[in-house]
Amino acid sequence: MRNMNTVFFCALLSLATATMAGAQAPRMSNAPKLVQTLAAGIKGKNPEQVLAILVGQLGPPTRDTGSGLSIPQWDMSDGVLTFHPLTGPVFFEPKTKTHFRLLQTRNRVAANILGAYEMATLPNAAGGSFHLGRLEFRPNSTYQFTDSGQHPGQRSAQAENFFMLHPTGTVEVRYPAPVKPDTLLESLSEGAIVAKLIFTSANGKHQAAHLIASSERARRLHFAADTPLPFQMSASWANFWH
Repeated sequence: MRNMNTVFFCALLSLATATMAGAQAPRMSNAPKLVQTLAAGIKGKNPEQVLAILVGQLGPPTRDTGSGLSIPQWDMSDGVLTFHPLTGPVFFEPKTKTHFRLLQTRNRVAANILGAYEMATLPNAAGGSFHLGRLEFRPNSTYQFTDSGQHPGQRSAQAENFFMLHPTGTVEVRYPAPVKPDTLLESLSEGAIVAKLIFTSANGKHQAAHLIASSERARRLHFAADTPLPFQMSASWANFWH
């Protein structure tokens, strides 16, 4: 049985790949007035303060959708407000199928690209995925892949997995126009390609190139390619609260 961290990680991966809609992040000025008022009132506050303000303004939550992690929700006249202690408060307006993020953040591309990426198998028929390892980057333009050593029965599709075959090496970052290192992820459309990473094995004999796409909705970056990959790999944005 997978532990809670694996379940939560796989849920985030699924959200990251399910939100490639091509739309840009909605403006708070288009949200209902009460939501705009709440957004103004929680600016600069930490998670505990934000939750206290929401309870003070809206009363007790309508429900808690968390499992092992409290994620309260409030039913409002125009939609549903969800407070996630890790990723912040979001209001969903069913009429327009729009998600409004109440906290304004600033995530620059260069500061997020070389984060820590988690690798998992592709979802099976039941929608489950299995953790395979973690890809990390060093300040000297090198990478290191650490195999989880788990789920040997779920690795039949990984025979040609570049990172398992070549767990260390160097990486080069290329930004596709008009994206620049200081471009804000929040300013890009859903699913926008923000970088191309060129990996070279430690012995210099093997290379792999991967595109990095950004999901504003899931607040994650994930590996993409012209042809389907045998795995899924994503990393969280750096800033959720500022």
